[in-house]
Amino acid sequence: MSSFGEKLAQVTEILRKYQVFCGHGYESIHDEAVALVLGAAELTPDQTMDLLDQPFPQSAEPRLEELLHLRGVERLPLAYALGEAWLAGVRFRCDARALVPRSPIAAVLIEGCQPWWSDDREPKTIVDVCCGGGSLGIIAAHVFCDALVILSDIDRDALSLASENVQLTAKTGHVVCCRGDLLHSFPNASIDLVLANPPYVCGVEMAQLHPEYEHEPGLALEAAEDGTALAVELLHEAARVLAPNGLLILEVGETAAALERRLPRIPFTWVDLPDGGSGVAAVSAQELRDWRAAGIL
Repeated sequence: MSSFGEKLAQVTEILRKYQVFCGHGYESIHDEAVALVLGAAELTPDQTMDLLDQPFPQSAEPRLEELLHLRGVERLPLAYALGEAWLAGVRFRCDARALVPRSPIAAVLIEGCQPWWSDDREPKTIVDVCCGGGSLGIIAAHVFCDALVILSDIDRDALSLASENVQLTAKTGHVVCCRGDLLHSFPNASIDLVLANPPYVCGVEMAQLHPEYEHEPGLALEAAEDGTALAVELLHEAARVLAPNGLLILEVGETAAALERRLPRIPFTWVDLPDGGSGVAAVSAQELRDWRAAGIL
C-alpha cells in the first residue's frame, strides 16, 4: 500500500505527463496534485506534513483514477472535478455554471481593502457585480460582518450557484442575490463598495486559451472592444451609484494595458498583489466623479 507521500509523487508525475495548465486557483502542478490526492481521500486542505507518511486508503483509489481522467484526459479544471474550490480560506461549491473562484480581489478583501478603505468605518452596502458563484461578495461578508452584501449577475445559472453558496458559506443573514445587468438597476449614490470582476478576455485571446477554459462559461470570460467594454461601462456606472466616500475594486487582469490605451488620461491605481495576480484597480467615488466632470471618463 502506498503512502500519501508516494501517491502524491505519482500523481504529480502523471499530471506533468498530461501537461495540464494550472490557471484555476492553483499555482503549480504540485499544488494541483496535493488537492487532487486530498480530494480523492475526502480530506480538507488543512492537513499537516505528518499525513505524507500515512497509508493512502484503498477505498479512495477509484475516485483518484476518476479525478485523474477528468483532469488529465478531459482537461476539466480540478475545482469542477472536485465540485468545490477554496478562496481566502472559504470553501465554495463549484461547477460549470460560473467561473472557478480565483480572483485576486480576495486578497484585497481579507486586508479590509486597506489602505483605500478607512479602517474607522465599515461599508453599509456592498455589491459584488458579475458575481458568478458569489465568492467575492461572500468573502466580503466575512470581513465586513454588518454590511448588506448584494450578489448580482445577469446569468441566471451563475446566480443559482451563488444562492447555493450563500446557504453553504455565508456567516450572516445579510447576503442576498439579485439578477441584474451590471450596475444599471441600483439607485444613485447608494453603494459603499463595489466589487467587480467582469468578463475581460478579448476574442483573439479566447481562441488561444488553454483547453481548461473551454469548460467555463464563455459569457463570464469574453468582452468586446479588446476586452475593455464592460470595464469601461462599470467605471461610468460606478461614478453614478457609489456613495460619496465609496470605493470600486475592479479586476481586468492582463487587459489592464488595453484599458489604459482606451482611457489614456486616467491615472489608474493598480494594486500591488503580494499573493500574485495583476490588473486590479482601486478607484474612489471622488476620483470617478472628478474624471467624469473633466470629460476623461
